[in-house]
Amino acid sequence: MATQAKSKKSTPAPAVNTSDKISAIHLTSITINVYATHQSKEYKVTPATKITVNGQLAQLSGLATGMDVVVAPAADGVTAATVDAKTPRR
Repeated sequence: MATQAKSKKSTPAPAVNTSDKISAIHLTSITINVYATHQSKEYKVTPATKITVNGQLAQLSGLATGMDVVVAPAADGVTAATVDAKTPRR
């Protein structure tokens, strides 16, 4: 009785996007959905805030909801020192 080795092709599980996301953009602030806590956090955006989109300098108007984002808060914890956004990968 011969047995055949079954060769199963394992498909890799789709990568889970664990990035924080922009959920709202206001005139002087952005709200992000924090992946780790599943809660929203709002950051003030001032003229001193450095904003980049896909590595390029941008303005608040260049941001869009759904973008992956990394926000570095200023010392006060409520103002964004930097906002680094990326368009979502498809």
